Amino acid sequence: MALERFDLELVSFKDITPNVRHFVFKRTDDKPLNFIAGQFITFMLDGEDGKLKRRSYSLGSLPTDNMLLEVGITYVKGGIASEHFFNMEIGGTTSAMGPAGRLILKDEEVSKIVLVGTGTGIVPYKSMFPELLERATNGVEITMLLGCQYRKDALYSEDFINFATKHDNINFKLCLSRETENLADYEVNGYVQDQFEALNLNPETDVVYVCGNPNMIDQSYEMLTNAGFGPKSVRREKYISSN
Repeated sequence: MALERFDLELVSFKDITPNVRHFVFKRTDDKPLNFIAGQFITFMLDGEDGKLKRRSYSLGSLPTDNMLLEVGITYVKGGIASEHFFNMEIGGTTSAMGPAGRLILKDEEVSKIVLVGTGTGIVPYKSMFPELLERATNGVEITMLLGCQYRKDALYSEDFINFATKHDNINFKLCLSRETENLADYEVNGYVQDQFEALNLNPETDVVYVCGNPNMIDQSYEMLTNAGFGPKSVRREKYISSN
């Protein structure tokens, strides 16, 4: 099935870390975009070489609020997408298509769901909040792991912290690879993949979602498969900073 193409208008934006900006778009035809939590859209940009460049970003908005589409974009100096979006003004338009992606929650019986993200790889999990809360209420243990170097780089951390307070079965850890002092109770020094062993995961009953830095994803996948997880129980979406 062909992906739908549409134009988007920039509604608002705000900086949420020193190098990540939160953007809110709406379709210029005022139609909703029906999507499943965890999916992404792809922007189509004109490159300096005259060729079309495609850059994909996960949707952080809720599927029930599908008139407005939220994405988080990391600034990369000289990057095609970075220069395009970080120089956009309110009311500016851009072309896109979608939705797409398989990093979605499935209708299945599991004991634990672990959601791992580094940088903007955490964005798709924001759109899953209502579903995750429902599953936590039904006894599923939810663990969210956000990884970054420094506390200042922890985008949407307040959203995840607040969400983790909604149910005893929802847990959040901020994994800081270069912070060692004055750690809060939800913070830990190290990488997201360092947390797997402490979670006492069971390959027969648990599933792990991984999104973000390609090296982290590869390391996580290797660790989990070595622990007995099969490909269907480790769901991956590689995030590459757009250029």
